Amino acid sequence: MRGGSCLVLVTTLALVGSHLQADSVCLSVSRPDCPRAVAFFTEFQGAFRGNDRNKIAIMMSYPVITTLGGKQIRITARAQLLAHYDEIFDPEVRCAVLMATPESIWGNWRGFTINRGEIWFDGIIPRGEKADSNAPDFWTKYPFKVKTVNNGSPLSICGKHSP
Repeated sequence: MRGGSCLVLVTTLALVGSHLQADSVCLSVSRPDCPRAVAFFTEFQGAFRGNDRNKIAIMMSYPVITTLGGKQIRITARAQLLAHYDEIFDPEVRCAVLMATPESIWGNWRGFTINRGEIWFDGIIPRGEKADSNAPDFWTKYPFKVKTVNNGSPLSICGKHSP
């Protein structure tokens, strides 16, 4: 690029960036539902801060993949999640969720996550429904839910286990 073109590009990016707030993290993500993912995570994080276990249980997509007793399992119902809540949301996961910022959220074809993949969430398509990714409402139609909790990690962004 020549000097003038570069200046126009930098100015344009600065103007665009000044009008984006929470969705600024979405500039680096190719999925158009990133602003909804950030909003969902913010709500999830608020429920976590308030220790609203029932709301957390509602925000999950069952079966939820997680680890209990060193084995990967599927949590199939809210009651099961609530019975094992402190094991599923171990100190490392709790810390990661509470410390995450909108800039910690990233996504790919598997959905969205925070930091090192402590939780994964996505728009959940109901069983039996054939989704059409070309439909105008595809990226806004399906509610976000948490589908995986990667607990038991020896790595932590919160302290003692970090490399």
